[in-house]
Amino acid sequence: MIRSLIAVSALALAASCVADPQGRQTFVTSESATVLHKGISEPFEVMLKAGYGAPDFWCAAGRFGVFQGLPIGSRIYRLTPTPRPQGSGMVFTFTPPPGGGQPTGLARIGGSSDSLSVTAAREQCRLVRLRLNNIF
Repeated sequence: MIRSLIAVSALALAASCVADPQGRQTFVTSESATVLHKGISEPFEVMLKAGYGAPDFWCAAGRFGVFQGLPIGSRIYRLTPTPRPQGSGMVFTFTPPPGGGQPTGLARIGGSSDSLSVTAAREQCRLVRLRLNNIF
C-alpha cells in the first residue's frame, strides 16, 4: 500500500513538472496554479488565472519553494511591480534583488514588506483553499 502511494506520488510529481517552448519548466501546485521556471537561481513566474489575488500567487511561490527543497526560512521576493499589470502573472525570486523586492501586496503587520519566508508564503494556501471551497 505504501509503495503504491509513493509510486503514484512520484508519477504525479513527474507529471507536474514539464518543459514549455521557452525552455522553462512547468510546476503545477495542488491548487492548480502554474509556475514557470528555469532554475532555482532564476526568477520564476506564477501564471495568472481568473480570480487570482495576492494570496494565490504567494501560495504558489511558497509551494514552489518547498518543491525546490529550500529551508522553510528562505525568503521569496516579489519582482512584479505594484499594482500588478492587468492580465499578467507575478514574478518572484529566491535571490534578494538589488534595492529589495516590490511590496508583497498582502495586508501584513510587522516583518519585511518586500518578501515572505517560504513558510509564510505557503500559509497563504489556507486562504486559497477556503476560497476554492466557497467558505468565503
